[in-house]
Amino acid sequence: MKFRVIGLSIAALSAASLAVLLHAAPAAPTGLTIDITSPADRSRLPWNAQAPYAVTVSYDGKSTRYGELRANAVVLRATSVANADAPSARNVNALAEGVARISQSNCMGCHDFAASSAGPSFAAIGKRYAGQAKAVAMLAGHIRNGSSGAWGGGAMPSHPDLSPAQAQAIAQWIVEHGNDPAVQYSIGKSGSFRMIAPAKPGPHAGVALSAFYTGPRKPDDTSAATGSNTVIVYGSGS
Repeated sequence: MKFRVIGLSIAALSAASLAVLLHAAPAAPTGLTIDITSPADRSRLPWNAQAPYAVTVSYDGKSTRYGELRANAVVLRATSVANADAPSARNVNALAEGVARISQSNCMGCHDFAASSAGPSFAAIGKRYAGQAKAVAMLAGHIRNGSSGAWGGGAMPSHPDLSPAQAQAIAQWIVEHGNDPAVQYSIGKSGSFRMIAPAKPGPHAGVALSAFYTGPRKPDDTSAATGSNTVIVYGSGS
């Protein structure tokens, strides 16, 4: 009988201890965390090298690591900087609305930022229409209503799911910034970027990487992202 009481007491104590541990366990993080896991911060790569990157985003208890958040809701921006040691190199300016809308749409199914695909690259479109007063309105109309013949025999399908303001944001970014050689964009939790050197690169020149999440967030969530969402990669060689 004594052994039975002792056994029950130990079992009861174990159950109580487990309950305390479970109750004390911290809840899964719900804030937005963005981490550039590769390349390492303050690493060094040769100029003109095509380098891989990897980003992990966690939000509301979900993560891109397990496929719970859409991979195309991750945008990487790579900016060539003359002095990567300057504090301004790590200042993460907000992602342009036009780029965010591109990542949220199916634009990348036919277009790329710099390379030709089924359709022309955003860089090529920006170069053609740079400085033209009516280009933004025209391109916004093509995005929403579709077009044909503007770039050879191909046709662009309509995108009625985009509002006029959203289409204009995309068109405006393409015309004003799509052909900027100092800034590269990639969409996805992994991919690659090129080590593009600024003009006359010095010993402190490099590429500043910034990662963004463009997926849905709670209406009352206005907090900024935490984590290592900015990484500096120094260039080497001529």
